[in-house]
Amino acid sequence: MGSDSGRLRHRLGIALAAAALVGAGGVIGIAANQASQPKQRTAVATAPVETAAVDPHVAAGAQDFVQFACNQCHGFRGRGGISPAVPALTTVAKNLTPPELRSIINHGLGESANPTQPYMPVWGAVISRTQVSDLIAYLRAGLPAVTGAAPPTIPKHQGAAVEGAVAYRGYGCINCHGPNGLGGVPNPQSPDKTIPPLSGQDFRTEFNTDAKIIAVIRSGSVIGKAPIVSMPHWGGIIPPERLRALAAYIKTLK
Repeated sequence: MGSDSGRLRHRLGIALAAAALVGAGGVIGIAANQASQPKQRTAVATAPVETAAVDPHVAAGAQDFVQFACNQCHGFRGRGGISPAVPALTTVAKNLTPPELRSIINHGLGESANPTQPYMPVWGAVISRTQVSDLIAYLRAGLPAVTGAAPPTIPKHQGAAVEGAVAYRGYGCINCHGPNGLGGVPNPQSPDKTIPPLSGQDFRTEFNTDAKIIAVIRSGSVIGKAPIVSMPHWGGIIPPERLRALAAYIKTLK
């Protein structure tokens, strides 16, 4: 009994020693492997970069400049280059007073009974007095860069209707014809007192082909003088492929 117990303790000691050696070898192997690997840099959290403060009225005006598609006709930050019929705005604040700027925004400029080229549309029934003041502040500040004031990026390879849906916002169609083309924007001087929707049976009956939809976007639809809001002339501003995309999107509306 005693000798068996001694032999058991002896074998247990050998097993423990072997296990200790294996464990030590594993630790040594891991340490050696870690030493041979390139050290990983620990990510260090950094504070967000602060942008320069912008006057709130100027910042709001920059957002309005994009929202109401001023950039689509007057160019990025009003630098022109879109159409020979549409001037740049980089020096407009030096040449025009704030009351003159307000009058042009509210009542339009260059509108004719049968427009053959782009003109400044009437915005008085669509843009609020505060928004006009902010736009003037932005113009008088020299149209500076403002974070977040940029038109939406038109997606590619997602189909014409998707492209048209984004263009509908980017070209400011949504401001007059409403989300999803449902209309409802007041136009007090017009016969039905509202800007027409781009959906419903009346619209589909009158504009029952892509060609008819594109034609009215391209030529505009002047139905009176300021302060009535008229469909502006987009010919020479919106390229043909975007016109086709807008038609594709409009055809998806209710």
